[in-house]
Order: sequence, then C-alpha cells, then structure tokens
Amino acid sequence: RAAQAQPQSLLAAASGSTMTPALSVLLCLGESSAAPTLEGTLATIKAENGSVVPQGGAVTLRCRGSWEAVEWRLEKRGGSGWSLIKAVRQAGNEGEFSLPSVTSHDAGTYRCLYRHSSYRWSDRSDPLELVVTGKADPPPRQALPSSEVASGQNVTLQCWSEPYHDGFLLCKEEEEISCSWTWRHGWGPQADFFFPAVTPTQDGTYRCFGFNSSSPSPVSGEVAPAPPSPSPNAAALDYTVGNLVLLNLAGLVLVLLGVLLAEHWKSSREQPIQGVLG
Repeated sequence: RAAQAQPQSLLAAASGSTMTPALSVLLCLGESSAAPTLEGTLATIKAENGSVVPQGGAVTLRCRGSWEAVEWRLEKRGGSGWSLIKAVRQAGNEGEFSLPSVTSHDAGTYRCLYRHSSYRWSDRSDPLELVVTGKADPPPRQALPSSEVASGQNVTLQCWSEPYHDGFLLCKEEEEISCSWTWRHGWGPQADFFFPAVTPTQDGTYRCFGFNSSSPSPVSGEVAPAPPSPSPNAAALDYTVGNLVLLNLAGLVLVLLGVLLAEHWKSSREQPIQGVLG
C-alpha cells in the first residue's frame, strides 16, 4: 500500500518522462519472525533531520529502546516478504542506520527492532513515513479563498496531479512532522486539504505529492508552494478597504445631489422667460 505523511506540500504532481520523480519512502518498525519477544518493550523509530528529504540526500534512521539493548536490526518489506537490510551491534538505548544517498531503490516499507541482553527481541514500533522529494515542473495548484488570509479564517489547499492518483500527501517544508494525508475514492486529479481557523504558526511553504495506494513503493512529483499565509494585520486591512468603499459611495451620492441641484436651478431660470414670451 502507499501511505502519505502528509506534506508536501500541499498538494500533487506525478512523475513523467520530462520530470525527475520524487520518491515516497515508508519506514516502519518490525520484529523477528522466529525469536522470542520481550514483552512490555516497544522500540521507536525516527528520521534524523526530518522525515522529508531531497532525492540523493542523506538520512539517518534512529531506532530507540532499552539501555540494555545489544543489537539492532533494520528490515525491508519486498515482494516475497521481509528481509534483513542492516544489523548493528551497538550497546546503549539507540541504534543508527544511515542511508547516505537515497534513491528509488530505497523506496519501500521498513521496520526495526532490537535485541535485549537477555536474548529476547523487542516489539515493533509505530510506522514512520519518510518522503524523499525530487524536482518536477509544477502543475496547477490553488489556495482557497487565497494564499493570504487573516488569522482565524479557513483555508483549503488543492492538490493537482496528472496522471491521476488515489492518494495525496501535503507537507510543510522545513519541518520534521508536518504532513497530512487524504485518500480519494477512485481515481482523480485533485484532493483538498482543509485548514480551519488558521494561525500565524501555519504560515509557510507547502508541497503536494500524489501516488497510488496499490503501490508498495509510490513515486510522485511535487508542486510549487500554495501556502496558507495568515496575516495578523489583515483585519486592519479589511477595515481600511471598508472605509474606502463607504467614502466612494458618499462621493457618488454628492455627485447625484449636485446633478439634481443643477437641474433644479436650470428649470427655475427657464420658467420666467417662458412666462414673458407667452
């Protein structure tokens, strides 16, 4: 299945012959198939420096657990099931797995676990979604009602993609955990991400990614930014605009009154002349 952290961002473009595709990588924690497990222990996994990284960039996966851990394993799910990718003998409560240059071959679902000094294995952790982005020509995108709104207003970011996808991922740039997911029922070019009552903390650049839930190693492009940009001074701006509208209406009324007075003055001058001629 394809998953989305959703954040890129926002939004989604598909890879094509003219684009360098972005890659979505799903990272999960796992367990040994045969070894006895250590009840009551839970490993956790984290992507250092954020869960959204550029294609070709480096990322370090950290698996954390008990201080009495002596071995750490990273497995990857493939067509025939799970397989061991790396094993590290490292004492302490953390094991590191470095991916120095992420490519399409790294796309997929991962899981990690650790072995206690008592030779029992930990339980698997909750999954971690890692998105590896590439460069692509930006397709159409839209922020409704606008990319600049007042604090407290609602904003909808629309992601577009060709060819169609049934899954979309929206991520905010330069943040580790800032992705949102949405799934379509059937194929389509668009997905909407709704932000109720935005605040200045949500100001930033967002990107979209689109991929298919049936693919274990989704590939996607990215779109250009379409961020909600809350403006604390937008209320004052709206007040000023309202005053300008009122001033324009008042000016229009004065002009109409002037025209009416001129017509009245003209008609009052013509009446005596017509009486004399008569």
